[in-house]
Amino acid sequence: TGGRGGLFRGADSASFSAEPQFHEAGPEFPVFRVLDERGRLPDGFELPFSREEAVRMYELMVRSAVYDQFLLTMQRQGRISFYCANFGEEAASVGSAAALKMEDMVWPQYRELGMFLWRGLTAQQICDQNIGNEGDSSKGRNLQVHYCMLDKNVQTVHAILGTQMPQAPGAGYAYKLEKADRVSVAYVGDGAASEGDALTALNFASVYGSQTLFICRNNGYSISTGVEDQYGGDGIAARGPAFGIPSIRVDGNDLVAVYIATRDARRIAVERGTPVLLEMMTYRVSDHTTSDDSKLYRRESAEQFEEWKAKGPIPRWRKYLDSQALWDDSKDALLREQALQDIMAAFKAGEAKKKPPIKDCFTDTYTELPWHLEEQWQECERHVREFSGDYSIGRFRGLDGPLPPMDAARAASGPRRRPPPPTGPTERTTMVAAINDALGIALERNPRAVLFGEDVGFGGVFRCSVGLRDKFGADRVMNAPVAEQAIAGFAVGLSCAGYSAIAEMQFADYIFPAFDQIVNEIAKYRYRNAAGGAGNIVIRSPCSAVGHGSMYHSQSPESYFAHCPGLKIVIPRGPRQAKGLLLAAIADPDPVLFFEPKVLYRYIFESSEGDVPTGYYELPIGQAEVVREGTDVTLVGWGSQVMRLEAAAERAAKEGISCEVIDLQTIIPWDVDTVEASVKKTGRLIVSHEAPVTNGFGAEIGQKIQERCFLHLEAPIMRVCGWDTHFPYAFEEVYLPSVARVFAAIKKSAAF
Repeated sequence: TGGRGGLFRGADSASFSAEPQFHEAGPEFPVFRVLDERGRLPDGFELPFSREEAVRMYELMVRSAVYDQFLLTMQRQGRISFYCANFGEEAASVGSAAALKMEDMVWPQYRELGMFLWRGLTAQQICDQNIGNEGDSSKGRNLQVHYCMLDKNVQTVHAILGTQMPQAPGAGYAYKLEKADRVSVAYVGDGAASEGDALTALNFASVYGSQTLFICRNNGYSISTGVEDQYGGDGIAARGPAFGIPSIRVDGNDLVAVYIATRDARRIAVERGTPVLLEMMTYRVSDHTTSDDSKLYRRESAEQFEEWKAKGPIPRWRKYLDSQALWDDSKDALLREQALQDIMAAFKAGEAKKKPPIKDCFTDTYTELPWHLEEQWQECERHVREFSGDYSIGRFRGLDGPLPPMDAARAASGPRRRPPPPTGPTERTTMVAAINDALGIALERNPRAVLFGEDVGFGGVFRCSVGLRDKFGADRVMNAPVAEQAIAGFAVGLSCAGYSAIAEMQFADYIFPAFDQIVNEIAKYRYRNAAGGAGNIVIRSPCSAVGHGSMYHSQSPESYFAHCPGLKIVIPRGPRQAKGLLLAAIADPDPVLFFEPKVLYRYIFESSEGDVPTGYYELPIGQAEVVREGTDVTLVGWGSQVMRLEAAAERAAKEGISCEVIDLQTIIPWDVDTVEASVKKTGRLIVSHEAPVTNGFGAEIGQKIQERCFLHLEAPIMRVCGWDTHFPYAFEEVYLPSVARVFAAIKKSAAF
């Protein structure tokens, strides 16, 4: 029998069939409901919560509706630019939130106002966020309704559909490791459930036994796309069993059923160490947002629409409370008037507040402002003041006062923190062994570090993690399903739960399915949360040419990511650099992409670069290294290209041309000052990298050096890079920026 106990390794089937059997559907999913549309519970049924909680839930659902209506009006008046209401879905939000514990981590979408109210979001916080003033916890950076309550274990609302789903299992897995009575909860809509992130999230959560609840509000529409065009199967809950996930379908207009289902799902997740999928069936009464008019696309008639409104969660729960003498018209009128007064007063106070200082446009992109953001902030601050008539300076905090202190030294490149230089014995080794050693040290030093990726448990396709699973256990050195976007998303969840996530993408060429998670989630996390949330994430990936890789095993994608603020990018050139920089990346509070030139993995370095200190040490991120001094031409590269630059410099020396070779080491933030100092000495610059020349990072280096060194240049800045074609198997030797091509450029530059 197979590893799962069935006839084959990949399935649970225990018998053969002599006839072909095609299965189109599983058993019917009944809709769990206890409170009918007239607000009646079954005879003898006892509420799973107190009468006081019953009233509080109603009050919050009503407040949600009142706040929604007021803010819609504010948008129509042009006082906020956008709004997204929650009408008809209040019970799915409030009921589920009430059944959770405050320590449970929540990953919302954008129709969970009731959940936020239950967790304590105030009318003032709501208004400050929608206005985007200095009282907003995210410093005015997010679109309306993108609330965040990190202090209450609620992550920022996700605008891109479904991206939170593979993140939640990362936190849920952390809680499982800790044997904690906590769950991670991802809210999602029926449209977002079609995203690839959603399916990979279910699979990851199932494989890892993550304590995660997936709560889908199936309201029938994703903007104008109805469920008829969204999926062909039986809704969302039916997908759970395919992944081995306990699943339930609930009447999302029934507050009691929502509460019971969420409470029981939470218990199952913690006790059994499993994800649970809940599908809350409801109806979106509101437009999708203020940007559309649902009357133009709704499939229901006006009469049917009114029927849905009448059997919605607020009218239904009101009927029950009335029947129990817990509520009446006078209480209802008082509640609605008080809610309106609260939100009106909060909005008035919010409009009187200023926008945050200009510097907050730049802070939190990284833990500290690197040199280029410090430089840009100082430039922006001075410009806005100089051209004050072109900007609404009175609306920003501090612009009507003196220029804030500016330290020119902060705009100098190089690391903010310089670790002590490595000491102690060294060992001649390869890059692959140095990386393995670094990973082992990191796992040893930090019991909350987790290493995972495709084939990592086996040691990885390049054997960088060999032996680590045996030493640190399968729960910390984990194979991952083949889904790069989920690997990156899972890292976010681990990080938000306080873990150090060390993820591996098997090849840099395969990183692009994770592009959205890296660029729109990992890179932006600290910025949109105003410093909180995910950060301690390293994504390792073998990159660049290997001699036989062709277009899908040879790419150098660093420039794609260099364009995205919030990421640090490191590419080592040898074993000593690989170990020290990797340990520094793992210790860094910001997310780091660590690209490893795979052609160097087993290269035997005869120089000191192959002598690797045996203990823990870090090399500074953001600092370039002059690996060969010279006076005539500056050569800049990184990774495996540095070897070619050194060989070309040696060849040029035989013709009397002295070249200075600089290994950039860090692409972002790059060490402009070291390059600038060299170019001011030599008067010439050649930048070389394997990636295609157009829009490669060499263009950024050339432009910046041209700005700083224009009067010192003796020749045009040149680039020797890959051609603007895909990486060709048969033509690799002519595609690569070879020693000969670099040497030819050196001669041309020197003769200019």
